[in-house]
Amino acid sequence: MTHRTITAIALFVLCVVCRLHATSEEKFPEITLDKILSKAEQVEMGLHKLTPQERDKLRIYIIDMFLKGIEEGKKQIGSAQLPNVIESKIDGDFEGWEGETVVKLINGQIWQQSEYHYYYHYAFMPKVLIYKSGGVYKMMVEGTKKAIRVIQLK
Repeated sequence: MTHRTITAIALFVLCVVCRLHATSEEKFPEITLDKILSKAEQVEMGLHKLTPQERDKLRIYIIDMFLKGIEEGKKQIGSAQLPNVIESKIDGDFEGWEGETVVKLINGQIWQQSEYHYYYHYAFMPKVLIYKSGGVYKMMVEGTKKAIRVIQLK
């Protein structure tokens, strides 16, 4: 993806958030096809042959599909949320917390330490308890004394 495309997408998302209440006739006038696609991409797709009305209908269609995609993504994220408590074991050796420690669990999940804490503790396949606390996840490793804030990588 080019820098121009990323910039256009970012501008597009910003405009979408600011104007969700617009009717289809006045939908996002500041988002033109030129901001969504480069001139070369438009020519490659044959969009230069469209009338202004057809171009506007296409622009509105793209915006509508983008909004539907956002809504579908929200639904999928909502249905894929993690449980409040996860019990598993570390897949292999654990040598403590070093600041950015990455932990692979036997259930296939991968978590990374997201708060600084240094603590050496060696254990082979210790049990872990991951739980939600105030909107963040913390991991307690068997044999340690403190639960550490973590984020899920996989």
